[in-house]
Amino acid sequence: MYEELMAVYEKKKGSPLVFQPRLRHWYDVNFNAGTLPERYHGMYLDEVYGDLGVPPREVWGPRRIGSELSGYFALNAVDGDDVEVWTRRLSGYMGESEDDYVITEYRTPVGTLRQVQRYTEHGTSLMNVEYYLKDLDDLKVFEYILEKRSYGWDQSRYKWGKVRYGDAIPLRANLERSPVMWLIVGIMGFKKTVTMIWRHPEEMKEFMGVLEAEHVKQIEAYRGKPVAELNFGDNMHHDLCPPPYFKEYVIPFYQRVMPLVHAQGMVASSHFDGYLKQLLPLVGETGLDGLECVTPLPQGDVTIEEMKEGMGDMFLRDGIPAVHMCPWTPVETLESHVRELMEAFYPRLILGISDLLPANGDVERIRLVKELVDEFNAEL
Repeated sequence: MYEELMAVYEKKKGSPLVFQPRLRHWYDVNFNAGTLPERYHGMYLDEVYGDLGVPPREVWGPRRIGSELSGYFALNAVDGDDVEVWTRRLSGYMGESEDDYVITEYRTPVGTLRQVQRYTEHGTSLMNVEYYLKDLDDLKVFEYILEKRSYGWDQSRYKWGKVRYGDAIPLRANLERSPVMWLIVGIMGFKKTVTMIWRHPEEMKEFMGVLEAEHVKQIEAYRGKPVAELNFGDNMHHDLCPPPYFKEYVIPFYQRVMPLVHAQGMVASSHFDGYLKQLLPLVGETGLDGLECVTPLPQGDVTIEEMKEGMGDMFLRDGIPAVHMCPWTPVETLESHVRELMEAFYPRLILGISDLLPANGDVERIRLVKELVDEFNAEL
């Protein structure tokens, strides 16, 4: 599968199409709930992939609860000597309490930042209850933290994954969300970010420059490393980042950093998993090589034709609406969608589920999609 995946990055025609779905969420929830199919009892996630006959995904890096990047390779972040990071858990045991929280504090000489997150059902993910950044003073504290932070390549993790997966999948590694989405999704929240941009436009624009400098540090940390693809975990949605924001903050950011990625011989993609009808006509201006998780109707708000028109020659990872993998969706609907998607995007397609196999999805439909892919490849 390694060469077939590389062919997508390198725009080569004639290589077999690859089906590489995300199964970690399905696996984690059913494992914690005690509802994994008996067939998979005692199997690790990569062994489940092997049983299904599809290449693994979200397996190279450590599992990080509450992170879109869980299971993917990432850099080790090292904070400054005078930056203390305190984490504590309150009230109850994972999965057994509705009041199960994780509190994280950054304590620095210039101030303290606090984040509160709550575990969701079955303890497989976290949601923010309180964000780090609440006012202009907090921006200065976070800037201090980032100035002191450095990034290191995790050689031991790389060597472990190289032995276990290196012949099957190229290394894909992660970067932070683009600055405005880092604020909205990660450290400030939607309402506060919008309010702060309206009330303090210059200060917020300057702070986004601070966040961008952090991306440059991360990209530089990957220089010379055996990485094929870098991914920005944006969680892009046009209701969170409407066209005016996208034009002012997102497009210029990518236009500045993508040359750095390409200069290192790598490609880059971004995680676009929300409603995108208003943004797809603009994505070509970013310079991104591909998009991950664009979700068509009926789950998303775009057709396959609109996806292809907006993305042009960009590669697509995923593209099967998650609801099509659920038992209530007719199998014929899934089959028709997969065939249309393959015809529209091959050879610029790494087929998968947008966003992932739901916890209540039918894992046996993975085998069905694989059969469709095998039939498609047989006719190449």
